[in-house]
Amino acid sequence: MKKIVLFFIGVLFFAGCSVKTTPVYVTFKSPKLKISDQGFLKEGPGYKEFELYKGGVGYKLTLKNSVVCINGQCMDKGKFIKEYLGEEYPSDFFDKVIEGKPIENFGKIIRKGDGFVQKKGNILYSVKKNGVLFKDKSKNIILLIKKLKERG
Repeated sequence: MKKIVLFFIGVLFFAGCSVKTTPVYVTFKSPKLKISDQGFLKEGPGYKEFELYKGGVGYKLTLKNSVVCINGQCMDKGKFIKEYLGEEYPSDFFDKVIEGKPIENFGKIIRKGDGFVQKKGNILYSVKKNGVLFKDKSKNIILLIKKLKERG
């Protein structure tokens, strides 16, 4: 009986600490940063990390609790958002986009098929089952995260 209990505790421990890896195509374009390529989105307890391979060079964007790191150089999420996107974006912007959740104060939510659309002025935010598109035409910002089919 003791072995069975230990087995289930072990299964719960390893399953609970697992990392989900999804192949993605990502475009992140802002006045300060431009990257677009295939890679992986890794999601684990308390963090999300994009590993992209632009021209054979590894590129990491990591979101942990209250910080954003680009290739190991970290800064507060709020500061990163203001510096790379603008003051009007909420500090949880990336979390909402990656999770495909509505963004507060970005317009009425219009349900469409397997997702939704939000529009506010020059901003379009579209969420579908296989990805997310965010465009701010006035600031020349594009964020596209498209989930790719896993080969196997």
